Amino acid sequence: MATIAYEGPDGTAEETVDAGNITDSGKVQGLRIKLEDGYIHLPYTRVYWVRMSEDEGKADYSSA
Repeated sequence: MATIAYEGPDGTAEETVDAGNITDSGKVQGLRIKLEDGYIHLPYTRVYWVRMSEDEGKADYSSA
C-alpha cells in the first residue's frame, strides 16, 4: 500500500491506495492515482509526499 499526501481544494488531503495504482500522468506533469471510483491527476507541485515500502517503490525495467 502507498499513502499520498497532496494539496487539495480544501487543504491537505491523503489517499491510501495499492502502490501499483500510481503512475505518471499523461495529462499533467505529475501522478495519476487510480481510486475505486475514478482517478486523481496531481501535478508534482501539489504532491507533498508518497510513502510506500522499498519493494513497492522499485520499478521493473525488464523487457519481458
